[in-house]
Amino acid sequence: MAPGLIDLHIHMMWDGSLDPVHTSETEGYEQMLIRAVSNCQTYLHHGITTVRDIGSIDDIALHIAKGIKRGLIPGPDVIASGKTLTMTGGHDPFWARFVDGKDEALKGVREQIFKGAEVIKVSSTGGVYGRIEGEQVGNAELSIEEQEAICKEAHRFGLKVASHAIGRDGIYNSICAGADTIEHGHFLDDELVTLMEERNTAWIPTLFVYKQIATQEGIPSYARDKAEEIVNIHRNAFESYFNRNILIGAGSDAGSPCTSHRALLDELYTMYEIIPDAKKILKTATVNAGKILDRNVGQIKEGYKANLILLKGNPLKCLSNLETISMVVVGGEIA
Repeated sequence: MAPGLIDLHIHMMWDGSLDPVHTSETEGYEQMLIRAVSNCQTYLHHGITTVRDIGSIDDIALHIAKGIKRGLIPGPDVIASGKTLTMTGGHDPFWARFVDGKDEALKGVREQIFKGAEVIKVSSTGGVYGRIEGEQVGNAELSIEEQEAICKEAHRFGLKVASHAIGRDGIYNSICAGADTIEHGHFLDDELVTLMEERNTAWIPTLFVYKQIATQEGIPSYARDKAEEIVNIHRNAFESYFNRNILIGAGSDAGSPCTSHRALLDELYTMYEIIPDAKKILKTATVNAGKILDRNVGQIKEGYKANLILLKGNPLKCLSNLETISMVVVGGEIA
């Protein structure tokens, strides 16, 4: 018996194909909604009992989260942001709520909270995949002042803020503004990690997805070229800072290019290739992840939610035993 796994970074309405944006542009809202419901079954099938969806077109993940809570559909516990808060023309515009200036940033937070968001997602830098032109991983997008307004308001309502941040300037802005998690964080350095230790900022590296984008044939060339430039920087950061005094959580970016909805397992295997310590790696998807969410999940103990997986083999002896699932329990009920 082990705690159910936690994936801290997913996009349930994406299909994990070579170009998920193209799929979503051609299939329409109704099919995306059906796909998201189907993908929730995939999470359960692979022992993933809690997911944090931080980016969905038309707030689809918010609707799925409500449906699961109401018992209308089976699925993992879903903590969703819905739309992301992004500067006009910024990273991932297809699911963005554009905000420019502190007042719009404040309104954007309030809108997402009103719609049922349980986490706020911001785009602090450009990205590898998202826009064909005009986007660079090193570019800081939302300003520190905009992010301060977002974080202050989110925290006032008890919500955490997850920041897409690849380049150094954007990571720095997010840490200083009070973001709770740095998503990706390729260009972390000693100074930034020290700041994270001081401010209790967690890190969700998402290593596997960038390896996929950098190496798989058929990925859009603009994305593959950018990923190739930074994938080794990412690996080196993980190796250098894994044992520092920061919480590291597992997130797969499931649904992204060549990244399936069981990719949390691939993320753990990728981490293990760099840091071959099964216990520490498993904690990123259980104990650490529960602490990052500040929820009673990720451990088997009194007072914690009964999200459990029954395995035929011990994952501490071999991580691939995570694939020997014979039963999944969510909230004390067999899934």
